[in-house]
Amino acid sequence: MFSWRVTKYNPLNRHADGSYIDQDEWTSFSEVGTKVSMEDYLNTEKNYINAITAFMEDMQLKSVCLTSLEYWPDETEEYDVAEFMSKMQIGISLSVQEVKELAKLTLREIIWCKLSYKKQFFVHFGYDYYMYIGTAEKCSTARQKVQSLGLYVEPFVSPHADL
Repeated sequence: MFSWRVTKYNPLNRHADGSYIDQDEWTSFSEVGTKVSMEDYLNTEKNYINAITAFMEDMQLKSVCLTSLEYWPDETEEYDVAEFMSKMQIGISLSVQEVKELAKLTLREIIWCKLSYKKQFFVHFGYDYYMYIGTAEKCSTARQKVQSLGLYVEPFVSPHADL
């Protein structure tokens, strides 16, 4: 299995231990209006979601499975996604559109989830706007597309992988 860390963070701005140097970089949706504009946030969010779909396309996947889910009913009601979330349960097959919605909600820290397709594909989300994607194939086309979006694709084992 190939595994990558997909982020907006330039790897050249890391200490030897992997920690990120630029303390002024925004790391969450809660910083919209202080460290990042809504416009810039939405553009980055769209790029992360497009990264997921690029890898799904390269793997020729039309759906994936919801393998882990955490959400807080108060949050989902506040963001008017309670009805959508009521349909989500571990083990269901998700369409590309549902994947996009779950990714958006996860990136905005309304929910947390893990997605996969058998032992061929996964998407995991971490803290501070980190995302991990794993595939059974090299997915050169997807990696190039994601890099053209301005994101970085680095070989990296997901800290959320089930070992």
